[in-house]
Amino acid sequence: MPKLTLVAIDTNVVLNFAAEDEVVIDCFMDKKLKQGFSLIELLVVIAIIAILAALLLPSLAAAKSEAKKTICLNNLKQMQVAWIVYTDDFRDLIVDNTWVPGNMNSPADATNWMLLEEGLLYPYSPATAIYKCPADLKPNPKSLVVTVRSYSMNTYMNGYDIAAVLEDGQGLYTVQTKCSQIFSPPPARRLVFADECENSIDDCNFGVIPSMLNTDHASVNHWNNYPTARHNNAGTFSFADAHALAFKWTGQKLKALEAENVPGNYTADVSGPDLNDLRLVQAAMALPAGQN
Repeated sequence: MPKLTLVAIDTNVVLNFAAEDEVVIDCFMDKKLKQGFSLIELLVVIAIIAILAALLLPSLAAAKSEAKKTICLNNLKQMQVAWIVYTDDFRDLIVDNTWVPGNMNSPADATNWMLLEEGLLYPYSPATAIYKCPADLKPNPKSLVVTVRSYSMNTYMNGYDIAAVLEDGQGLYTVQTKCSQIFSPPPARRLVFADECENSIDDCNFGVIPSMLNTDHASVNHWNNYPTARHNNAGTFSFADAHALAFKWTGQKLKALEAENVPGNYTADVSGPDLNDLRLVQAAMALPAGQN
């Protein structure tokens, strides 16, 4: 009796029908299916994944850093609006430079969110979260804790003349007590709030000594308090006309000071691009009367 052979292609099964009712089934699998992936093929796949991760992770980190900077700028914008509304309520008077209690060098103060609610600007923007930069996650080197506040206010805004106190430069710079007195520089260039480095922040004053350029006094070429560089070597600030922006630092000194946990009241002179960064902030702190 002739033999009938049926081949099922999809299952790779051959059915051989012989004499009588005897059926012989031969199953076979593709050689590749029997072997699976080779070790070399697996290593190639892993290498490709590693290369893609290496390419993508820096971009993801940069995007995350940029998002934190945007939130920080928004915080400063809200605080600046609260500052302006306060002046409207108090007939042009700038909020006192003791605008919020608490010293970040004290562990008790540095971790006490309720102190922020006692601040003079809190009723105008009742959210403690806006006092903290989301990228400010390192401990203060003196209190040894992560602080509840990242921002300080220009000491020339109804505070004190730091040039007179620290550099014997009496009468060169004016402390403004009213918004209508802000001329040197004008509101669009007058710094109000600064994102201060966690190593430098203590009270609520941001004390950078003006440059003393174009005066009879020797120029000041060092930071005292200093701003952050945590935003990809940039610092964030708000200004008296209600805008906020980031200064991209051209030097590396601020980044190094931050990484090395150097405390505030930094008095070593800087030069080159780092001096340009200092001059940018000094010019926004205060200018001699009549200069703008």
